[in-house]
Amino acid sequence: MAPWQKTGSPHGPRIRLAGLSALLSGVVVFVVVGVVVGAVVGADVGARSAPASSRSPDPTRLSFLLRGEVQSVRVLDELEKMVVPSKLRVFEPYEEGPAEFRVLPFNAVLDAVYGAGWREQEEVLLTCADGYQPAFPVRRLLDHKAWLAFDRVDGPEFSILKLESGKRRRVDLSPYYLIWDNYNDAELRRQGDYGWPYQLIGIDLIRASDRFPKMTPAPGASSQVLAGFTSFRVHCTRCHAINGEGGSIGPELNVPRNPVEYRDPSWLRQWIADPSSLLASARMPALNKHLVDRDRVIDDILAYLGAISQQKVQPPAATRGDS
Repeated sequence: MAPWQKTGSPHGPRIRLAGLSALLSGVVVFVVVGVVVGAVVGADVGARSAPASSRSPDPTRLSFLLRGEVQSVRVLDELEKMVVPSKLRVFEPYEEGPAEFRVLPFNAVLDAVYGAGWREQEEVLLTCADGYQPAFPVRRLLDHKAWLAFDRVDGPEFSILKLESGKRRRVDLSPYYLIWDNYNDAELRRQGDYGWPYQLIGIDLIRASDRFPKMTPAPGASSQVLAGFTSFRVHCTRCHAINGEGGSIGPELNVPRNPVEYRDPSWLRQWIADPSSLLASARMPALNKHLVDRDRVIDDILAYLGAISQQKVQPPAATRGDS
């Protein structure tokens, strides 16, 4: 596999040379670094040559990591020069209807940044501006076509109308929204919004055991527990953490107490299946209703939660709020 290359900023300090002529005794050449002669010219050039530290960061920055180490940071202008943008019509899972976006082919972006070696990694971990961290197997990118959306064609804003707490609210998608070519793909349509994160700011190629060592079941775990671990990573770690590992939108689910320690199994099954059936204002979405063997998936997740409840790892003191 080719070595991974880190990419630095293409912008360096600019040095300007200016010459002035003496009127009485010949010509004297002055080398001027960062000094501009003339009030009008100086105001214009000075504004354009402000140090990088004083400029606002580009809101379209996207970080590319390999097992937690930053390999490159790119902005939209750079990405559009690396791959050819186009338009894509999809079945928008949050709006439950057609939508059209301006997009970049996601696999081509990964090729341009990482090289072909990204295909040898295990999982893709995505980070959104609000702390949401979904992950999915690299295999999914090889089986289906993903696209990096950066604008909406059929609307005035780069946004969607998302159902939350029984009401539709407009959600900004910027800087990026990972979408899938699902319009004529029945399997992707059944998976709903799995793998559709918005406000995307980071992409990391990881190994599950490296990323979630405290979340991994102990050696000798049953096949149902292992299946539940896989399902939990797919459907739950986008929002929830176990032993401090995972998403940060929803509550930690193992420390200090695991839900299986204070909730009845039947209540937990209903909560996972459809939280709004128990709490009308619940923001947690229902488990994908199009999943094959949906009831088995719920049972597997509960088996995993029961097993991991015996593997509590206390977070650091600063995380717990201790002095």
